[in-house]
Formats: sequence, C-alpha cells, structure tokens
Amino acid sequence: MSAVRDDRPGAPPAGDRPGPAPSAAAEAVSYRRILRIALPMVLSTATGIGSQLVVTGLIGRIGSDALYVRSVYTPIAYLFLAVTTGLGVTVQVCTAQAVGRGTPALVRRHLGSIARVGTAVLVALGGLLVLLAGPLGEAVEIEPGRSGTFHVFLAAMAGAAVLGMLGELTSSVLRGMGRTGTAAAVTALYVALNLGSIVVAGPVLGGGLMVVPCAAGAAGLVELLLGLAVLARAGIVGRAAGRAGWMPGTPGILLRVGLPVGASSIVLAVVNLLLLRIVAPFGPDVVAGFTVGSTVQTAVIVPAVGFGSAVSVLMNHQLSGGRPAAARTVFRRGLLLAAAGYALVTVVMLAAGGPLAGLLSGDPAVAHQARHFLAVVGPVFGCTGVMLCVLTVMEQVGRGLLAVLLNAGYFAAVLVIGWSVVHARHDVTALYWTMAVAAAASLVTGLPAASRAALRPRLVAHGPETTEEPT
Repeated sequence: MSAVRDDRPGAPPAGDRPGPAPSAAAEAVSYRRILRIALPMVLSTATGIGSQLVVTGLIGRIGSDALYVRSVYTPIAYLFLAVTTGLGVTVQVCTAQAVGRGTPALVRRHLGSIARVGTAVLVALGGLLVLLAGPLGEAVEIEPGRSGTFHVFLAAMAGAAVLGMLGELTSSVLRGMGRTGTAAAVTALYVALNLGSIVVAGPVLGGGLMVVPCAAGAAGLVELLLGLAVLARAGIVGRAAGRAGWMPGTPGILLRVGLPVGASSIVLAVVNLLLLRIVAPFGPDVVAGFTVGSTVQTAVIVPAVGFGSAVSVLMNHQLSGGRPAAARTVFRRGLLLAAAGYALVTVVMLAAGGPLAGLLSGDPAVAHQARHFLAVVGPVFGCTGVMLCVLTVMEQVGRGLLAVLLNAGYFAAVLVIGWSVVHARHDVTALYWTMAVAAAASLVTGLPAASRAALRPRLVAHGPETTEEPT
C-alpha cells in the first residue's frame, strides 16, 4: 500500500514523517483508543435519534393539530439538518487535522469562518423558506385552516436552526479534538433542556406548538454558551486566544467535505419519502408497520455514523501528523470493531425483532406488519450499518464525492428494482426482499470499493500552518 502523498513545502516525498514515540503511536491507534473515542460519539448519535422520537410523542400530546403541522414541516426540517450536519462535520474534520499537525491555534479560525458561512447560509435559507411558505404549504397539501400556524412555525424553526447550528459547531470542535466525552455531555444537556422545556411548557402547562421552536432555540443557545466556555478553558477561543480571523480556503473545504455530507442527508430523506410512496397503496396498516420497522432500522444503523466519525477523527489526527500508515491501521481496526458490533446487533434482531415490533405498536395489525418487515430486513441491518460506517469515514477523509455517488447508486437501484417487483407482484414483501438482498450485496460488492477509497485518505484542510494572521 503506497503512502499518502503530502505536497506541503518541506515535507518528505513519501512515507511517514517522524511522529511520537512508538509506544505513544501504538496507543493512538489501539483498539482501546478507538473505542474510547467512539463510544461517546455513538451514544451521542443514538441520543439525538431517540430525542426526535420523544419530541414527536410529546407534540402528539400537545394536540393532533400540532402533530399534523409538525409532520408537514418534517420534509423542510431535513434541509436545516443537512446544512447543520455538513457544517458540523467540516468543523470536526478541520479541527482533527489541525490538532494532528500540531497547530491547534488554527481551530478558532476554522470555527469562526465556518460559523460565519453557516449563519449566512441558514439565514438566507430560512428567509427564502419563509417567503415561499405559501407555495410550500400547497406543495405538501396542508389544510387551509392550518396554513397560518404552519407559516409561523416555519419562521420560528428557521430562527431556532441558527442557534442549534452554532451550538453544534462547538460540540464538533470538541469531537475533532478527541474530547468526545465532553462533547457527548454538552449534547446530552441540549437534549435534556430541549425535552424538558417541551414537557413543562407543552403537556404540563398547556402550551401550544410554538413551545417546540422556543425550546429548541433556548437549548441551542445554552449549548453554544457552554461549548464556548469549554473551548475558552482549552484556549481555543476567547480573549486570550486572540481574534478568529478569516481562514483562507474555507469555501473550498465546505465544498469538499460539507456539501457531500449534506447531500447524503438529503438523499436519505428523499429515499424514505419514495419508499413510503411505494408501500402506500397497500393500506394504512402496512404504511404504519413499515414506518415502525424503518424507525427501528434508523435507530440501529445511524449510530454507525457516530462510530465512523470517531474513526475519521483518529485517522485525520494521524494523517495530518504525517503518519498515513497509522491512519490506515485506525481504519482497519475500526472496521473490525464495527463488524463485530453489528454481528451482535444481527443476533439481537433475529431474537428480539418480533417482540420489539409488538412493543412499538399497540395496534395488532400494525404490529404484525412491523414484525413482517423486521423478519425480512432486520437480519441485514448489520450489513447496512457497516457500510454506513465506511461511507461516513469516506466523507470525512476527502472521499465525500465518491461516498455520495455510492449512496445514490445504491438507493437508486433499491427504488427502481423495488418499485418494479412490487408493481409486478402486487406484494409489499417483494420490496422488503429487495431491500434485504441489496443490503447484503452492498457488503459483498460495495464494501471492498469503499474500503479501498477510505484507505487512501486525503488532507482537506491544508491551511496556512506556518503562519497565522495577526491578532
């Protein structure tokens, strides 16, 4: 395996540059180190997914009208999520590479520059969506009597999204520094404040739907302030750290890292909507059962994003420190850990998939459909999880475009083949088997290609490492 090329002035033409002592280098890529970084990120990702499910349940207790408006808003929420995710991952990657090359002072400039771009993008996006609220409401066929509430809710959520994004950026810096436990604690506080505020102001005090954006905005502000306080103590931001000047090359970094990550989020959202359209003709019980099964699938596979991000952080530390061989070792060991973890998940799904479906739905007909979905697709959740982990690594080590293409090609095949076989056989089971076979096939055909790309990582944030702008 050839070494990663490093074109920076003064760098050796190939191979690993001198790094830490052998014992320190070995510890940096050990299984224990990978797990120590990864577990808080996996738990944080799972907490975020779980909180969205809880928020949906709480809104349902506020009232059916509130749940209806929130459901109509959901496709739009994916746009804000895509922007925030893309920005957060970019900050995380830049931070990891700055720390790895021994220039942590550059972190504040990356953070400041990306925060400015992100604020401008979200303000512009939010303003555009508010201006187009009428046509958007018509596109999602909102009931006329609820359009006013939808417009106000959309405007409020657009404002809350800015605060949430800024708070997420501070947590992303902590993850990039390797302080994943601290980042997970900050995220957990955000989730607790968000859910607690909705519970108190909503079902308890009888507040309406507007408690949701208010709670999200307040929790985002607290996350931002707490994150900045932690970063100030670390000397990353604050008066002692100096002014966070503009980082040259920021737009290019966002295009190479943030855009593919955001595009992947949007692809997943579109795929979910199209799959629902395929199952819709089979009736509400099938749709509800499919939704329950898909929710379980999301809860199982999305933590792979957190694990892949942790592997990427350690790879970027090694890569930017001039140790590409160590970066490849991190990937191989991370892949083995992910495969072992999802092998256990597969056993659990085989044993507990049916009872879990019954717990998630009190309607016997819906529970039956959910059990059917999990019986067919559940055993290959592990295949999807491992692939998602590798694709996440690709997105964060300079191979984002290829990751998007692999993702899009996979889902296009699932949708086209799934729709064709369902149309021909008039049986939703045909779609489920298509999803299962595609997931297994991706592990056999897609994993080798994706792994080869991940094993050839590239620096995405070269930056001015020799000089800094005056403070």
